[in-house]
Amino acid sequence: MKNNLRYFCIVLMYTIIGGFPTALYASELNLAVANSTCSAIKKVGQLFEQRNSTSINYICKSSGRLAKGLNGNTITADIYISANRKWMDYMIENRLVEGDDVISPWGNKLVVATKKDSQLQISEWSMLTSNEVRKILIGDPGTAPFGRYAKEALQSTDIWEKVKYKIETKKHITLLAETLADSDVNTVGILFASNITARLRKIYAVNNAWHSPIRYYMAPIKGSDKKDEVLALLEFIQESKAQEIFRAAEFKVDAQ
Repeated sequence: MKNNLRYFCIVLMYTIIGGFPTALYASELNLAVANSTCSAIKKVGQLFEQRNSTSINYICKSSGRLAKGLNGNTITADIYISANRKWMDYMIENRLVEGDDVISPWGNKLVVATKKDSQLQISEWSMLTSNEVRKILIGDPGTAPFGRYAKEALQSTDIWEKVKYKIETKKHITLLAETLADSDVNTVGILFASNITARLRKIYAVNNAWHSPIRYYMAPIKGSDKKDEVLALLEFIQESKAQEIFRAAEFKVDAQ
């Protein structure tokens, strides 16, 4: 009786203050999320938690690091979200997800940016080869999709060899944005439009014909014991409220 009364008091207290600790949620989901979409997906997750008795934990890294971690059992998750098709195909090949379960609800755009107080202007893509641009930050093409797209754009326009000596890679997009904001005024970064922070300034939009289509791919992990919760979250992510969040964050929600 005392235990029941104590539990009732705890629930009442957290109802009054507007939230529940993780332990009082009926279930818990773990999401392995590409770094570039982590901020937006957390906002979506907050809405989902408000409407369901499920709490969400986020593991945010580059798509490749997440895929390798899931394959090597150093990461455990119920849902995987990749920033390109390559790493989702890797997950399918390693039988971690089912190909038929993969969905692609949004995309992104690649831009060139600099720190906010830099006066640097890029009116043409070829200006990346000029002496005004002393350093170019991109993601690691081996594991970070935004770096792979940037390298594709530079190679397809035949300026990769001309700027290669200026390139400095970062393992994930959040780190690149932070580094760029603290860099000198002659440094630029190539990153997703959705990751332009208040400390950065977009100075050029990369032509999407110069690289592979930028799409995000999402799928439940095989073997997850939270099938109902996973399905509910995947459906919620595709609803209008979630789409509004992605659209506001500069994602290409309607692009296919």
